[in-house]
Amino acid sequence: MAGVIPTFTLLALAILALWLGGDDHAAVSRRSVWGLLFGASLAAALLYGVVKPVGLVWVAAFALAVFAFSRPRAGRRQVVISAVAILALAAGLMLHRLPGFHNPCVMAVRFTPDAVPFTLYLNYDKTLIGLLLLGWCHPRIARAHEWRAMLAAAASWAAVLIALVLTLSLAVGSVRFEPKFPAQAALWAGVNLLFVCLAEEALFRGFIQAQLQRWWQRVPGGAWLALSAAAVLFGLVHAAGGAVYVALATVAGLGYGWIYRRTQRIEASILTHFALNALHFFAFTYPALQQAGRA
Repeated sequence: MAGVIPTFTLLALAILALWLGGDDHAAVSRRSVWGLLFGASLAAALLYGVVKPVGLVWVAAFALAVFAFSRPRAGRRQVVISAVAILALAAGLMLHRLPGFHNPCVMAVRFTPDAVPFTLYLNYDKTLIGLLLLGWCHPRIARAHEWRAMLAAAASWAAVLIALVLTLSLAVGSVRFEPKFPAQAALWAGVNLLFVCLAEEALFRGFIQAQLQRWWQRVPGGAWLALSAAAVLFGLVHAAGGAVYVALATVAGLGYGWIYRRTQRIEASILTHFALNALHFFAFTYPALQQAGRA
């Protein structure tokens, strides 16, 4: 499809540019790069039909809701209304229920003979959720020593979570050990990290868990309730994969939430999410055994 490469290359660059201005001390010029690249990507998406004019309405509505929520002087009423709007619009965008987006399919393959067929889409609607939430509502790591501290704090917990989820997946017969390095590996990895893991972690951990924890800070166990609520919602958005997949995703969501709470860094949950997905992809049946996929 014409225009896919420039549209999504610009979108990927906009995501990476988020870390040029990760905190309020960065120069305005650096903090503005991601927005300029996103604007260029959106212009390309409109030009080539990835986003239709009606889709632009939803992009604008979501951007307005996130911007209103992020204002430092926003009153409680504005915060609540904009938060509800963010959740409603994010659900429609993430589940592809809002019209006006043509998300191209770039992969349709069965990686192993016993695996469920896999299709990979470049989801413009889902990706913009993560970009705007992180761009306006969440601090990012800005310095090398912060990256080192985050990785040191997250590594052991990430290893435990990955081992747990993959062991459970083996135990329930969802996957088997099947190491591989498909020709499509680089494309899968880039899309999974920038367009899947980032969007999901920005919404479920960086927004839902973080905001519920803030609102429930005076509720006994409020932080755990926030973590659990975000994990359950994360599991439910994977309902298309069946009950077993929902359960495994919920367990993974609990782990991502714990790592996010421990480190207070969205990068920690994004990288843990990607590491789990990558090990699943390269070492086990992907996305699931065919008989498990039918369950």
